[in-house]
Amino acid sequence: MYWREIRKSRHFENYHRGALAWSDVVRLIHIIKNKRKKGNKIEIEDSRFYILCELKGKILYVINVKTK
Repeated sequence: MYWREIRKSRHFENYHRGALAWSDVVRLIHIIKNKRKKGNKIEIEDSRFYILCELKGKILYVINVKTK
């Protein structure tokens, strides 16, 4: 999976912005190895966090961030 840029989606801004600092979200996207692609959606998770993203072109939009 390849993307040039990581951006916040409108849904993330409205509902999930306070869940985790944006710098931590970007760091987790890069360091977590367990990534699953389902269509244009990408699920990234480890034992503590779940991140749902959408790949449009070469831009990865973060939709949802949850702590387990």
